[in-house]
Amino acid sequence: MAGPKSFRDAVVVITGATSGVGRATALAFAAEGARLVLVSRGQEALAEVERDCRERGGQVLVVPTDIADAAAVERLVELAVRRFGRIDVWIEAAAVGVAGQLGSESVAEIRRLVDTNVFGTVLCARAALATFRRQGNGVLVIVGSLLSLFPNPLVPLYSMTKFAIRGLALNLQQAVAGDPGIHVSLVLPGPVDTPFFVRAANHTGRRLRAIPPAYAPERLAATILACARRPRRQATTGVVAHLALAAHRVAPRTAEWFVARWSATLLTKPFAAAAGSGSLFEPPPTGAVHGGYRRGRIRRRLGEWLGAATAAGSRDPHHPGL
Repeated sequence: MAGPKSFRDAVVVITGATSGVGRATALAFAAEGARLVLVSRGQEALAEVERDCRERGGQVLVVPTDIADAAAVERLVELAVRRFGRIDVWIEAAAVGVAGQLGSESVAEIRRLVDTNVFGTVLCARAALATFRRQGNGVLVIVGSLLSLFPNPLVPLYSMTKFAIRGLALNLQQAVAGDPGIHVSLVLPGPVDTPFFVRAANHTGRRLRAIPPAYAPERLAATILACARRPRRQATTGVVAHLALAAHRVAPRTAEWFVARWSATLLTKPFAAAAGSGSLFEPPPTGAVHGGYRRGRIRRRLGEWLGAATAAGSRDPHHPGL
């Protein structure tokens, strides 16, 4: 079973489209000639990614939306269908973060975290599947995290939301199992070099960073495109992530213990003072694909090239995959 063989003129909704993996995914679909519906809270940042996607050949509709607002999500679907007639692929990539021991965060931050990562994902998944059922086909790709399998005591609430998203995806996969035209894929990124860590609410007292070795967002975008083209139950990217999943299957308790300590230790920079806490409540005025956590120009360029090459290679039905 497969999704669209070609994304030229396919209608693709992407939430969290102004930053990190969402932005990299928008650019990758634009290069394929997709018709994009780009979703985020920040109108200024949406204008940036809209321009970049148009330069790569994509048709673009931007819809500033808080995905935790049910009426706004309904309006998003209405505008997308009115403009393009249908929705072929929905990429659910919006997320916010809170770092620090349980109790260090405010109640308002807890609510915003759950509203975006869980409630917003539920609203978008519900809207996507309702649209697909009316059409008879469609692919929903939910971007989760390896922290939906592994604990990290420095981000317990963020990890909790990712456990919830994984549970939703697994249930939705069973819900659409009898409908050959509708698919739900779950992507579980490991460490990725995105601006997420600067924007998270940080109560650790130290500067956050992407856990090394962080991967280029373009590589995750290639995985997402591959899942949209040939849906899979679950996918990830990179040697470290694949090894972690394999270890969890063989010895879950040991793998959880090791990853929890490794990830909690490396999530902050040694001897670094806190950079201040990001805001979960106001969208940033600008966005970016990369967070600047990969060391070395050659490694950065290689990761970005590999992502683009893998996305292009996934068009080949004989390509080995990711």
